[in-house]
Amino acid sequence: MANFLQFLTILAIGLPSLLWSPAYGLNPSFSFPNLVDTYLGTFPLESIVTRFLRLRRPYNTSQLEGQADSYLNTIVGSFPGKGNNLTAPCYEDVKIWMGDMFLGQGYALKMLDSFFKVPPGLTKGHLLMLGSHDMCMRVEAMPYTSQYRNSSELVPAANYCIVRLQIALAANASQPLPPLATCFPASCTARDADILILSVVNIINATVDLVTPTGKTLCNSEIPSEPGTSATWMIVGGFAITCLCATIVHLLARPFDHRYNRNTDIKPVVGPKTAEQSGLSTRAVSSMMEMGPVQTEKSANWRTESFVGSRMEMELEKVPVYIRLILCFSLVDNTSRLFAPEAGELRYLNGIRVMSMWWVLLGHIHQLGEIFFSNRMDIIENLKGYPQQLILSAPFAVDTFFLLSGLAVTYSLLRAVDQHKSWAPFVLSYVRRFARILPLYMVILLIYMFVVPYVVDGPYAILVRQEGSPTEYCKTYWWTNLLMVSNVVPVDKSKMCMPWTWFISADWQLFIVTPPIVAFLSRFPKSGLALLVLLLGGCVATVSSLVYVYGLPLTIRDLHGRIETEKEYQPEREYIYDKPWQGGINYIVGVILAYHIFVRRGSDFARRFKTVLFIFGWAVAFVLAYFAIFGLYYGGFETKTQMSVQKRAVYAGLSRLGWALAVGWVIYACHHGISKTVRSFLSLPIWTPLSRLTYAAFLVHFLILQLYFTSLRSMLFYTTHQVLTIFLAQIVAVYAAAFVASLAIETPVRRLIQLTLTEAVYWMRH
Repeated sequence: MANFLQFLTILAIGLPSLLWSPAYGLNPSFSFPNLVDTYLGTFPLESIVTRFLRLRRPYNTSQLEGQADSYLNTIVGSFPGKGNNLTAPCYEDVKIWMGDMFLGQGYALKMLDSFFKVPPGLTKGHLLMLGSHDMCMRVEAMPYTSQYRNSSELVPAANYCIVRLQIALAANASQPLPPLATCFPASCTARDADILILSVVNIINATVDLVTPTGKTLCNSEIPSEPGTSATWMIVGGFAITCLCATIVHLLARPFDHRYNRNTDIKPVVGPKTAEQSGLSTRAVSSMMEMGPVQTEKSANWRTESFVGSRMEMELEKVPVYIRLILCFSLVDNTSRLFAPEAGELRYLNGIRVMSMWWVLLGHIHQLGEIFFSNRMDIIENLKGYPQQLILSAPFAVDTFFLLSGLAVTYSLLRAVDQHKSWAPFVLSYVRRFARILPLYMVILLIYMFVVPYVVDGPYAILVRQEGSPTEYCKTYWWTNLLMVSNVVPVDKSKMCMPWTWFISADWQLFIVTPPIVAFLSRFPKSGLALLVLLLGGCVATVSSLVYVYGLPLTIRDLHGRIETEKEYQPEREYIYDKPWQGGINYIVGVILAYHIFVRRGSDFARRFKTVLFIFGWAVAFVLAYFAIFGLYYGGFETKTQMSVQKRAVYAGLSRLGWALAVGWVIYACHHGISKTVRSFLSLPIWTPLSRLTYAAFLVHFLILQLYFTSLRSMLFYTTHQVLTIFLAQIVAVYAAAFVASLAIETPVRRLIQLTLTEAVYWMRH
């Protein structure tokens, strides 16, 4: 019996440690077989078990306390020098709790049941022994603890802690052990939990001085409040109160004053060359100004860009500024704008944008949620399958956003210059872009830093705090998000603030150089196109060269792991994924496509060769997209060296270019009516409001995912059905949050900026 219990104890300690190493990227050199062979039968477990069984016999109170005291001394005394370090309240309360546990008291058994247990599926990656957080925190009992000695009511009896230990290895190295959840009396501190668990572990005599605390043990406790939290709530509350008051005034005044009706914005009086004459409606032009996940004003955004120039005059309706200001914050008016139909020629971009956002969400569910699945080894094998390449290829959705951004910015600039024969729109575009992106971005950043840590609890919240909460990095690097350089600083990407927003920084860096290039392109078309092709080739060559030189992995999941090369590799750095030279491939293709659409408007070339273009174009686009998405599958996943570094370099550069050409063809075919079925699907009315929420959804989606996963109480089991359930639920949650953020913050601020610029230009001219 003793040997069997000894074996189970070693199994409980050693096997998770063995699996913890390779599964979570830690030191895999822990030798479990040596531990069993060397130390089996070297600890006095039999005497403790016998003592425990004897305690179940009838005893009076004094006998019970004496036996519990003796048992506790045996436990903590098994690790020399540690027993006397327990705090006095904890020692007394543990002794009482153990006595009640031996008597079968309900509260004591619930506390015991809340402790960690060796879970099934260790070989599949089920290594987090989280116990039962909620059961532990809800345990109440009569005041047996020193903290509540004078209370006559039921009081909290326990506190949940996660103990972190490590085992010493050779050469002054140590191996972290899996987290161990505990439920000791409420008077016990994190240090007490360390000592008690360490004492139990060191019943195995051979582990004395080998297993030590890591210093990361934490208990469930309130996080101290920060000044930034109050400030953030004041800002969010200010937006909410302002919108609520404006909505009430709007609803009360609308029946009596027609000026509170919609369409009280600027009314353009278009000169000789109107939007209709150029083949695009007002809404079509506004659609072209959408920047990747960033959505612009649908109905009147292009009018703001028309401030400068003699070919378009503007007049304001006779609506007081205070009414227009109220409408900026009216939830009713902003909601009607959100759901207003779009009649533009480019509304098919809405479908592309929304489905790209969903693809990003699906990829992030796997990226972030992988550590929350109990069978993560199955996930790794599953992602090697054919259909799962759609998940591994989710970064192509971000490339689509880059293409849409380059397309939208270039077209709007070309059209503005063509209408006004002025360079002013190039200067104005920087101000408008920065003003549109920043407000909602900064509010979400404040919420992420100062609100999120206070709204999550549970075992995963404690684990996140133990490993270093990502929200803490924002307190050091928030300025990188403000200056749009978060994809460059810090070098260690694990410390990036709001890591999913790297796209905004990379897109801004590409946008900075776009107006000068477009200006050069409009003045010298052939030289401008040659410059764009040269830049495109440079981006492709840069990506391929970095993969070749450093042997970089081809997927975020590293299924095609890094190949050793002569060049020193720093794993904490990101060499290509979040850098503008990779996103620039699709961005430049978008710029070239926008120029082609602009200069060829009104051309009947596509209609004259519709059949040939339909067959050839869709065939080439399908082949390019297919090998971009499924190319790694044919490269093989059995070993990381099946695809040589030379092939990796070629794939890394050309796959992005192939994807850009494939998506560019879809846009070209829809724009010229080559594929009416695809255009009709992408232009469905359902895409319009979802597309207008894309920027807000992009900012909040990762935050919503983090809140969901860190609020779990136990690990999930990965199945396709489970992932689809999470995916569909997250779509609803993300767009609900985006709806609130857009109506209460993004849209009011955008309209307020537009109103300010409008009034400024109006008074300057009059």
